[in-house]
Amino acid sequence: MAKQYDILFRLLMLGDSGVGKTSMLRSFTDSDFESSHISTIGVDFKMKTLEMDGLKVRVQIWDTAGQERYKTITKQYYRRAQGIIFVYDITNYSSFQHISKWVGDVEEVRLYE
Repeated sequence: MAKQYDILFRLLMLGDSGVGKTSMLRSFTDSDFESSHISTIGVDFKMKTLEMDGLKVRVQIWDTAGQERYKTITKQYYRRAQGIIFVYDITNYSSFQHISKWVGDVEEVRLYE
């Protein structure tokens, strides 16, 4: 079976629980918005194929759980990501402050590659 894309790009979404990572992902991949949902457990992903300059680019976006208890699971995905989207809730200042913690976690894991 031939590949249905020319390039695969893996993105990872990181941020506190409840900031809207899953909603953003569904909006982008499914053109759907659900204002309420069940929290992500561990990691989930969705894909979307885009046409750019005559190439088919498959974007694989990994949606991580923001709860501390899933941190060891989600850290395993940091190394494989080719891009990271840090997400915070503009109505929750502490979620913005925690972005530096998320960045630090990524730097810590990626230093040992």
